[in-house]
Amino acid sequence: MSNNDLLLLSGNDIPIEEIHLLLHPPTIKEISYIGEDAFFGGCEFLKFNKNKLNTEDRSRLENISNFEILMSIMREKNPSVQRTKSFALMVLALLFPTYEIQIDEENMLIKFKQNEEEFYLNKNNYDFFIKTLNEVLCLGGGANDSDYNPSGTLASQIADKLRDRHNKLAEKNKSGQKVAILSRYVSILAVGENKDMNSLLNYTIYQLFDEFKRFQLKLAWDIHIKAQLAGAKDLEEVEDWMDDIHSNVEKKPEF
Repeated sequence: MSNNDLLLLSGNDIPIEEIHLLLHPPTIKEISYIGEDAFFGGCEFLKFNKNKLNTEDRSRLENISNFEILMSIMREKNPSVQRTKSFALMVLALLFPTYEIQIDEENMLIKFKQNEEEFYLNKNNYDFFIKTLNEVLCLGGGANDSDYNPSGTLASQIADKLRDRHNKLAEKNKSGQKVAILSRYVSILAVGENKDMNSLLNYTIYQLFDEFKRFQLKLAWDIHIKAQLAGAKDLEEVEDWMDDIHSNVEKKPEF
């Protein structure tokens, strides 16, 4: 699936052949059922990467996979971790609506059942899932691979770090900050392109980010042309709005 821009732009369901699962790219309207805070919180939890930890913690986890750390963290009972775990399950439900999903923490598996068939995410195939998730949801980053044994003590310490991070984010939210990337982009494109907002709500994230980036480039291009026609000199060059943007679309557009 990697680099299949047409498939990502189509909004079609995406087969993850390595796991034998069919991933559904959720529309903005579908994401609205759980909200952006829960959605992006769940995504960040699922794509946990030990490389984001400090050097000391990272070195102690050298022989443990990201997936095993994640599953160990899910066992923690503190409310903030359990809340984020529930967000992750909501995200999985959006991505795999035709499957029954179960977290098997004891055996370190995420189970997917469809009719009488069962499929699994485990330490051996989780990287394939994360790679697809990053592409489909424009999250960037990835997961690292290793061979391993889990550590409950370290998982508890990491859970504490996640709780502290959650508390800091909660404090920021009290000051009025919130996650509103998707709703903002929909609103901007509806006005900027004179489109029906309802049609934009049926976009996937990849489609929305792609169009928003193209809209930004076209806007800058038009302003540049108008300035040239008005006689402005020494203008900085602007990027051709018709250039290929798919290699960079996974990065959230700047605004």
